[in-house]
Amino acid sequence: MAQLIFILLKALSHLPFMVLYAFADFLFVVNYYLIGYRKKVVMDNLRIAFPEKSAKEREAISRAFFRNFSDFIVESIKTFSMSPKSFKKRYRFVNLDELIAFITKDKRGAVIFASHQFNWEWMINVSSHLPQQAKAYISYTPLSNKTLNRLIKKNRERFGLRLASAKDFIKTIQNTDKDELSISGLISDQSPKANYKFRTTFFGKEVPAYTGAENIARRFHQSYWFLNVTKTKRGYYDVKFELMAADVSGYQEGELTRLSIAKTEELIRKQPENYLWTHRRWKHAQ
Repeated sequence: MAQLIFILLKALSHLPFMVLYAFADFLFVVNYYLIGYRKKVVMDNLRIAFPEKSAKEREAISRAFFRNFSDFIVESIKTFSMSPKSFKKRYRFVNLDELIAFITKDKRGAVIFASHQFNWEWMINVSSHLPQQAKAYISYTPLSNKTLNRLIKKNRERFGLRLASAKDFIKTIQNTDKDELSISGLISDQSPKANYKFRTTFFGKEVPAYTGAENIARRFHQSYWFLNVTKTKRGYYDVKFELMAADVSGYQEGELTRLSIAKTEELIRKQPENYLWTHRRWKHAQ
């Protein structure tokens, strides 16, 4: 069954963007007006994040979000067959050359704090732009179905990206070749368990926050960056890497995570419809 699902996704991915976006429009109508998948969660989150906005304004954000969410689904399917040329056209790395120049000179690699800004799935193409000595690693949670997980992992790694499970991520980085410059990407805006050791403020609420990106940068003495993704129009994104710390030892523990969460909030306020509102980010808020 898992292999059939993969074959189906692969086949669908060959459809033109025009057809896939027409399907996304259909998905939006069915979900938003009929099914209402996690619609209440989204509205609850928007009330927490934007108490100053009217119900009408929050509803408009919700509607725009669900349109983007439908686009995200078909864009993720499209990744199964997209070429590097297509990625380069639609997922534009604004200043990747700056990151490459920095780590080439610094010779210690880099850690990138990322959030659930659409479309993070298209980051799989980043390795196509890196020099031979630099390797990109992404932390991910493996699927429970081992066959489907293997097939999807293989597809995500087809441009040279390397996926490592969250629990083995530090060990993976530790075992890289001594001459290799690792670039580690961690989507770090999820909600940890209530008793997680670190807490910070997110949209005015105190919440637990993962410190994995900062901890890896400290452990391996690497530079620390923030990933800024902006949707410019349907199916097109600008991606910018912002250097936050060339040397993390100059910051107190947790400080870079706190700054990264603040920057995530700033990014969301600029494009709230481009953020994943379906997860319960404030379920352990105080």
